[in-house]
Amino acid sequence: MPPSDEKNRIEELKKSLYSRNAPDVRTRRKLRFTPAESTIQTDWKNPDEAGDNQPVAVLNKQYEDHSMSFFIKFLIASLVFCVVAIGIGAYLFFNGSNLISANNIAISINGPISIPGGAPVSFDIQVVNKNNVDLESADLAVDFPAGTTNPIDSTQELKTFRELLGDIPAGGSAQKTVSAIMFGEENLQKQIAISVTYKVKGSTTLFTKKTSYEVLINSSPLLLTVSSFKEITSGQEFETKVSLKSNSADILKNVILKASYPFGFTFISSDIRPLNDNVTWKIGDIPPAAERTIIIKGKIQGEDSETRVFHFTAGAQSSTDPKIIGTQYMSVDQTMTIQRPFISLVIGIDGDTSPNDFIGQFNQNERVTISWFNNLPTSVSNMVITAKFGGSAYDKTAIQPDQGYFDSANNQIVWNQKTTPEFASVRAGDSGTISFGLIPKDTSMASNPVVNPTVVVTVGVSGDRTQESNVPESLSAAVSRTTRVSSNISLTGRIVRTTGPFINTGPIPPKVEQPTSYTIVWTVDNTTSAVGDAQVTATLPPYVKWLKATSPANEVVTYDEDSGLITWNIGNVSTYTVDSSRRREVNFQISFQPSVNQVDQSPTLLNQATLTAMDNFTGAQLQSRQDYLTTRFSTDPNYQEGQATVTK
Repeated sequence: MPPSDEKNRIEELKKSLYSRNAPDVRTRRKLRFTPAESTIQTDWKNPDEAGDNQPVAVLNKQYEDHSMSFFIKFLIASLVFCVVAIGIGAYLFFNGSNLISANNIAISINGPISIPGGAPVSFDIQVVNKNNVDLESADLAVDFPAGTTNPIDSTQELKTFRELLGDIPAGGSAQKTVSAIMFGEENLQKQIAISVTYKVKGSTTLFTKKTSYEVLINSSPLLLTVSSFKEITSGQEFETKVSLKSNSADILKNVILKASYPFGFTFISSDIRPLNDNVTWKIGDIPPAAERTIIIKGKIQGEDSETRVFHFTAGAQSSTDPKIIGTQYMSVDQTMTIQRPFISLVIGIDGDTSPNDFIGQFNQNERVTISWFNNLPTSVSNMVITAKFGGSAYDKTAIQPDQGYFDSANNQIVWNQKTTPEFASVRAGDSGTISFGLIPKDTSMASNPVVNPTVVVTVGVSGDRTQESNVPESLSAAVSRTTRVSSNISLTGRIVRTTGPFINTGPIPPKVEQPTSYTIVWTVDNTTSAVGDAQVTATLPPYVKWLKATSPANEVVTYDEDSGLITWNIGNVSTYTVDSSRRREVNFQISFQPSVNQVDQSPTLLNQATLTAMDNFTGAQLQSRQDYLTTRFSTDPNYQEGQATVTK
């Protein structure tokens, strides 16, 4: 459209807008766009069904705001500043010209690297200050290993040497010579710790510089050797030889030996008497090249193939405790393996072959069997079995040796190839049984009462086999079995009329249909072992009446009217009560009214009584009985014949 036409149209529009008579401009609707048809959806479209839609997480990531906040920028800047500041501070501390560094302090040790044990040795220690500032109040500490003593007094242990070096100027040094005597086993490496503690001007903080120095003990001042079996049978007695030999040019003073025994070992004796603990021996002074020897005897119990370790330590006695080693010179371990006994032994008593104690009784015969079996893969020659006896209830007159030889002087029965020819050579896997009899006896005397009596049988076997390295040529093994003998308890009962705590009435002899009263006395005695839960019970016949009178009052006696049962609850009874104040006794009163059919009879007034108790030593249930009591009260001092028969 030409510009002039466009201008004219604008002018016309302007006139029409401001004209009073202008018609309605919008008389008809004029569309500037061409109408087009479109389809309107009736519901929401599923995003998964739209092929061009993307997952929400992807869209969120796509439109995520990646701009950095001001706070994060500030935090990063602060961290960078701190790192730079720390770096600069460290540089100034370690390399600054006016600051101190532990790296600029040198500790040097000039001394031998290999020393003989027990000989005095010296070390020159130098501290050099390479810093540009002074070290103030420098303190030197030398920590020695265990087994170090004072060179002036070798009995005094030296743990730490400490000395104040004072101020060390910048570029200066301090030096100190330290002496000691070091002990230890040969070829043992020992470490000495050296430290210097110091301050710097203007600071109260303590700084420390540390180093260490190692020395080798090329020889021990004391040679400690142990000689014993490497294999042993359980229960076999054996000896261990411990030798201490001086390897020092000086006298080793106040030497003691300490032993640490493994589980199952029992100390028996030693040729040098130990202290009360049986593990410490005071050897005393040992001159140069001198030797001391101790022989320790014992036995060990254990299972087949178990390994046990004995530990022995020698050193100088502590000045504060005679049982403690103050300075250790040397220690040695001795390993021993427990093997199955070469001959297995099992003791049976009256058929009981358990290892537990057997419960026996006085004057009752016990049959003892000894079963043996050769466990070795080789033969055993000259086998000998012995049964030794002991215990407070053993009586040599009550031994029945059967085929063995009873040596009463040594209290033992011996079986050897003379009594049992097959013992000359027992092949591998051979077995057999021997036996004997014994009777426990009460050997108590008034001046020597026996308490908790036992009979102990210890059976040993010995024999020879081809010698093997570090294995006994002459073998032995032993087992033991104990018979615990139960106490003898007794119950006695008697009837009296004219004695006792009660006044008895009625005709004597008793008359038909007239009541006559009696006193019954029960007495309980005990011998060798205390007993508990003691009780006496008995019943009254239906024609006897309980009068409810008992004495003494502290004894507990009850009566059941329905059954006629009398119960005396005694409880504990101590040992050896006969003819003593410990004897237990009770009195109770009854009444008897005879019937016509009892004329010319001596009726029973109390049925059989039973005492029961438990032996506190053996755990056995004990029992004693008292026969029935009748109208015959013969234990009364005023009793006369004929007074027990019922009359009309």
